[in-house]
Amino acid sequence: MVTLAATSFEIDRNSAIKSINSKSSFTLINVKLKNSRWYEDEQHLKSLDSLEGFLNTHLTRIESYRVFEDEFVLILVNALEAQKAIKELTSDVGLHVQSLQVEKRNLPAVHYLRQVSNQNDSNNVVQKTILKNGLDLDEFTTVFQPILHKNKQLSFEALLRWNSKDLGAITPNIFIPVLDSEGLLITLTKKVINEAVEILNKYKEIVYITINLTALLVKDISWLLEHLESIRFVENKRIAFELTEDSLAGIEVRDNLKRIRDRGHLLFIDDFGTGYSNFQYLTTFQFDGVKLDRAFMGEQTNKKVIVLLSKFIKALDLKFIIEGVERYEQIGFLLETKYDAVQGFYISRPLNKSDLANFIAEMNVGLLNNINNMYGS
Repeated sequence: MVTLAATSFEIDRNSAIKSINSKSSFTLINVKLKNSRWYEDEQHLKSLDSLEGFLNTHLTRIESYRVFEDEFVLILVNALEAQKAIKELTSDVGLHVQSLQVEKRNLPAVHYLRQVSNQNDSNNVVQKTILKNGLDLDEFTTVFQPILHKNKQLSFEALLRWNSKDLGAITPNIFIPVLDSEGLLITLTKKVINEAVEILNKYKEIVYITINLTALLVKDISWLLEHLESIRFVENKRIAFELTEDSLAGIEVRDNLKRIRDRGHLLFIDDFGTGYSNFQYLTTFQFDGVKLDRAFMGEQTNKKVIVLLSKFIKALDLKFIIEGVERYEQIGFLLETKYDAVQGFYISRPLNKSDLANFIAEMNVGLLNNINNMYGS
């Protein structure tokens, strides 16, 4: 027998598919209630009420569809609004939130719905594999994405990649949270630091290499300070760290970041502009710069907003790095912006050590000539 509720869910699923198929670029947010026995669980009811209240508050900006009894699909065209929604929803312990940003859709809607829904299953598979087989550090590699400074100097961001012999290539948005929650990310971050130092020792022309730190990694930094002392690398300013807004809550974090900065390391806020409290943190913490979230360089780029943000950041005497630069035209678009450096696939994809060596040796002459022309040099 088909119930009214089942019919309603099916209608919402079809409506979601129709909406996605009508769009080119958008963000999908999949929200699942963690306890499926909703009628017996107080936390479930509380989370459901909270979610419905959130959706009612944002009716004009968020398309929402209840595709199953305990699962919702949200669709947002504005990438910045999507980032804000994700941050607010993930603060509810009763909700499991997964997201997928789609640029220039070229597949049917069901592909993206399946992908964003299955991310939770992927996390569980990764977790079970780690618990069963342990962690093989040799399966992890570090790649380095160039950051091109306006004065033509180079820095890099160090990024982890995992190619599991059991599961194949696993994306960072899946394995980082799992490793972090299992307390395994410290060992890998030490590995990244060691490889960054190896690169910095070899190439003195690199200004700095940035390394990402999560909220758990900065809650207690004794491991980090001990490791930084043990590697005996004296040019501390060339080892920089990036933190997202969710890493910055708590008095102990403020003290810990001060200890890192007192050693001479640079600190950046990553994904700047997507959270509610970015500006507050600029006055609360001592940072050296911000990295503007790539969402600002998407299809709905607002030139005036970026120019105003750049003026504000530079007025605070902070470095301003723009992420997500994908096309040559965007360099020209940024001429009026008071930025210090750009990062993105137009400059280069993330590079392994061998490719990094070639990149530095050749300095990508053709690309740099184009950019230099845009700078007017």
